Amino acid sequence: MDGHLSIRWLIACGLAIGSLSGCGLPERSRPLERAVWIERAAWTVTADDERALRLIGPRKIFLKLGDLDVDGDRLRWASDLQPRALPLPSELIFVIGGTERFVERLPQLSEVSLVEQLVALLREAIERAKQVGVSCSGLHLDLPVSESAKQYERVLARVRAQLPRPLTLSATIPIAWEQERIPLDLLRRLDFFVLRVVSDEMPRDLASLRASGDVREIGSWIRRFEQKGVPFYVEGRVQGQCFLLDPEEKIVSALGTIRPLDLLRRFGLRFVESYPLGVAEARMRIPTDFSGEYVVLLEAQATSRVGDRVLRSGDRLVCRLPTARALRRQLEAIEATPGIWKRGYTLWSSGEDLPLTQIAFLVRGGALGPKLEVKGGVQASSLVLRVENVGQQESALMPRAVEVRLRIEGAVVRRIDPGDFAEVVREPTSDQDAAVVHLTFYADGVGVGEVLRAAVKIAPRGANIRIFASSRVRDPDDFVTLSGPEVEILSRSR
Repeated sequence: MDGHLSIRWLIACGLAIGSLSGCGLPERSRPLERAVWIERAAWTVTADDERALRLIGPRKIFLKLGDLDVDGDRLRWASDLQPRALPLPSELIFVIGGTERFVERLPQLSEVSLVEQLVALLREAIERAKQVGVSCSGLHLDLPVSESAKQYERVLARVRAQLPRPLTLSATIPIAWEQERIPLDLLRRLDFFVLRVVSDEMPRDLASLRASGDVREIGSWIRRFEQKGVPFYVEGRVQGQCFLLDPEEKIVSALGTIRPLDLLRRFGLRFVESYPLGVAEARMRIPTDFSGEYVVLLEAQATSRVGDRVLRSGDRLVCRLPTARALRRQLEAIEATPGIWKRGYTLWSSGEDLPLTQIAFLVRGGALGPKLEVKGGVQASSLVLRVENVGQQESALMPRAVEVRLRIEGAVVRRIDPGDFAEVVREPTSDQDAAVVHLTFYADGVGVGEVLRAAVKIAPRGANIRIFASSRVRDPDDFVTLSGPEVEILSRSR
């Protein structure tokens, strides 16, 4: 009997040691937990957002509540708090960020005063949420404070001691902190943490601009942080960024999340060039190396104000533009990494790049892509061309990414107004085909739901006018050109 017990005890110990060393079967046998991160304070849920959230099915929703700021030595909220309820059974976690001034001043503040004020502000946020019927299960600190990690660890310990249970306390941990040997005690102050694998570093110049994250390293980062023994989520995040260049192509400053299409349409910037970023190289040459991000170079043609920056003629901007492929590659790398500790992933959404509807479609296995719908009408003897992207994703942003061909029979063209298109080409016709006019409209890109318009003034040549249209659009994720069938968009008889 004693011998059998000894054997059982040895087997049990062996299994335990094997699992802890990563040699045994993973403890996780079900799909990774999903969470959604909403990086928008005072967010109002639309019907589309609610449908998307239900499709994703997040266990937790991280909702940005506000940013901490500092005035002298006193902490305050940078803006008024407006907590909102969510129409889902998911756990709600309030995210608290910090302004640049707060992060810069943090090491100079007294720890005792800092903790006292921080706890008071956190309790105020919880109470204000309760007053409007919103309750949260935890608080999450999203503060880039790696330069004072030791102080941050002591602050977290004191804050944790003063927060009531079962309220959880979590924080964002960038992978760069591991390179600086983040104190293990800091992680152990948390109920869990969110691992940020995308870098927030500002590149030095155009030549050093790379993809914001290296998906090849995600697996090794996950395994490294699993050794800490603290549950965590891995952040799946795509975020566009624009930078101002000087004449030597050095990066002067960051302009935030400004969509390049808005810069082209609203501010009249000129498209210079674009190229896809590879994972291993700045200018991708092998399609399988595509990181899911583009570099787009734009030039101001006149003085204009973009955010808080005044652009003058000749100023150049460079934008790093993500597509759905970037998020898909991140999620594939996260899901492909086995592990023994409880973890999941968060789907980060700012509302500027990939909307929740696109993220939900992607997570559910759908393929995103642009799709053009071409229509025509007559207004004051002019053909009004209307081209809408009814697909699930924007087109690539590159020269002639959008192409619409018109075949006009029984009419002559008097004048062409390109409208939202960058270029119009009239193809030469032979004498035998003189009654047919061929026009091709080109645009450098089209957003989701965006409509491009143009007008063509026509005059009848015969008894009947018939106009046909076909389209082609460049997909941003796999570089193929998607062609639409030729359809009749206008038919008129005298």
